[in-house]
Amino acid sequence: MKYYLTDTIFVENNIYYHENNGKNQKIKEKDWHIHLNEYGWNKMNIQWIKILNKLSLEKKKNSLFGVLDCGGDGNCLFNCINYAMNGYDNIFGIERFREGFSESITEEDFKNIIDIYKISKNCGEFKEDWDPCEITYEEFKMKVKIGGDEYWGDFLILNLIKDYLNVNFVVLYSNDVSGEYYNYPIFFEYDDELMTIILLYENDNHFKLIGHYNSYSMNYNFTKDSIPNEILRIIKEIR
Repeated sequence: MKYYLTDTIFVENNIYYHENNGKNQKIKEKDWHIHLNEYGWNKMNIQWIKILNKLSLEKKKNSLFGVLDCGGDGNCLFNCINYAMNGYDNIFGIERFREGFSESITEEDFKNIIDIYKISKNCGEFKEDWDPCEITYEEFKMKVKIGGDEYWGDFLILNLIKDYLNVNFVVLYSNDVSGEYYNYPIFFEYDDELMTIILLYENDNHFKLIGHYNSYSMNYNFTKDSIPNEILRIIKEIR
C-alpha cells in the first residue's frame, strides 16, 4: 500500500520513493535531505553533524541524521513522541495520546512532580500560567489532557511518559545562542531491550524529532539493532 507524504513522495513497504517524470525512484542516502525536505525532514544543524560525524564508525559523504518539527503550540514534546510511536500513517491523534497518558498519572506521581514545580515557582523559574500551589490532582490531569498552552511538556513529565510507553528517550541539546551542543542528562538509564526515541531539545523551548535515514527509509524509533552507533557512543560517554 502506498502512503503519500507529499504529491511526489510516498512510502511503500517502508521504502521511501519519489516520483520523477512518471517513474518511481527509491530515495537514496546521498540526496534524502533534498527530497524529504518537502515533507519537513531537514538535516541537523552543522554543529551536531560535526559531533556525530566524529563519532561515526563509518564515514558517510552525506549526514543521515534528520530532524522533523512536529508542531508547536505547547504540544511539541507530545507531538514528537506521538509521531515516533505511530508515524506518518498516524491513526491515533495527539488527543488520544494525551488522554491515555493523563489517566496513567497517579496521585504519588502528581505529588512528586508538583513538589518540584513549587520549588521552581519559589525560585521564579516556573513558566506555566497556573499555580502549582493551588492546583488539585484532577485539575493537573486535565491540564495534561488538554495540552497546548494549558500544559507544556518538560523533562519531569518525560520521565512519566517513559514509564507509560516503556521506551527509552535520548535527548540531544542544541543552543545556537550559547553555542552548547550535548547529550542532555535525563533521569533514567538506557535499556537496550526497549525501543528508543531520539529528541532534539532546541534553544531551551522546543522539541523536535530526530530520525536516521538508512536502507531507503527514515527511521525514528529504534531497536538495539537499528539505533545508530553514534548515538550509542554518546550514551556511553554520558554515562
